Amino acid sequence: MDIKHRISFNSINDAEFLSAVIEMGIDQKAIELPGGGGKFVTFVISESDPHWVRVAELVATRRAVNLVETIFTAEEIRNAEWSRLVSTFEQGYPQPKLHWPLKQLSYDIICPKCAIYRQTHPMRLAKEPNLGRKSFMSLIWAGEIFCTPEVILGLENIQARGYEVWDALIHKIGKPSERVRQLYLPGIASPGVIVDDNLERKICPVCRTTKYYPHVKGPMYLDRGALLPDTDFMLTHEWFGHGLLAWREILVSNRVASLILDKGWGGVRFKVVEVV
Repeated sequence: MDIKHRISFNSINDAEFLSAVIEMGIDQKAIELPGGGGKFVTFVISESDPHWVRVAELVATRRAVNLVETIFTAEEIRNAEWSRLVSTFEQGYPQPKLHWPLKQLSYDIICPKCAIYRQTHPMRLAKEPNLGRKSFMSLIWAGEIFCTPEVILGLENIQARGYEVWDALIHKIGKPSERVRQLYLPGIASPGVIVDDNLERKICPVCRTTKYYPHVKGPMYLDRGALLPDTDFMLTHEWFGHGLLAWREILVSNRVASLILDKGWGGVRFKVVEVV
């Protein structure tokens, strides 16, 4: 496991930070901002890097943006009982885009304030997606996962449980996509995600649902009592996101994660879940 930080800042607003980065010999990219606004500087550093301690001190006292991601090794994923399935490949927006998410055709919106929902109809795509060599995809703004027929066949071959195959409709013509279908996951775990007290969260003033900001650092911890029996797929009971973005995390069993790793299917990655 390695925790990576993508740090960004303005070279004019934080010239001292830039000088320190250059002094440490850290590779960085700089994009000229319009109107003489300096440069937008970005670099990626792992917590295993010997310079991380100093960089962390600088980030804590500066106005830098710090995006965190945890990268797990294939061995760690194969040894995990459960993992989160995370899309890394987005293709377009759910349709109709103009009215997303409160007025559209795929969701029953439970709360118009925080946009938690229940999917009731197939998701709608703007057009046939171009996956290239990817086997999975998602849509911008949406948490649902789509895959190619090859993936569906692979899941059938191992007799995976806990998913349904739903059509994805091409919006303008209302016909199913010929390239992808949705892995619809009806099973929802019991409350049981154990979150760090520092993980930011919001309680909706209307429905009182707690929505957590994305979990990015280290493994996610889950109470064993929350797991559904005899399944390979489930959604967390807990909601994540902010504003009108809302999703439940997708949990997959070890054998599903191992199948995807064995096949080399692209478009997703895994985040280890520690069941306690």
